[in-house]
Amino acid sequence: MTDERVTVRGERGCEVVRLRGEIDHGNAELVERDVLSTARTAAGMVIDLTGVTFLDSAGLRCLDRLVTAFRRRQTPVLVVAPDGGAVRSTLDLIGFLPDLLTGTLDDALAELTR
Repeated sequence: MTDERVTVRGERGCEVVRLRGEIDHGNAELVERDVLSTARTAAGMVIDLTGVTFLDSAGLRCLDRLVTAFRRRQTPVLVVAPDGGAVRSTLDLIGFLPDLLTGTLDDALAELTR
């Protein structure tokens, strides 16, 4: 993988994509490419934004395209964005689908592995 902002690993039968730092116009395409080339089909997909410090409109488009790509693969997907954080506030403000959001990785994995 070419970008330290992205790590992917298996956990409880799901793939967990952890994003870190700023996801913006300068790196969103690279992040998207790295996630899609690394993530494998699994029982569920979690995109963990806990370590993301900034998400601009390009980062939001990247997130939307990732969710869409996993859903097209018919892979259940959830996005972790801690309650009260700046990223969660941004997602709430733009009307990101609330049924795709969870506050913690544990909650996401529990929901996907029911």
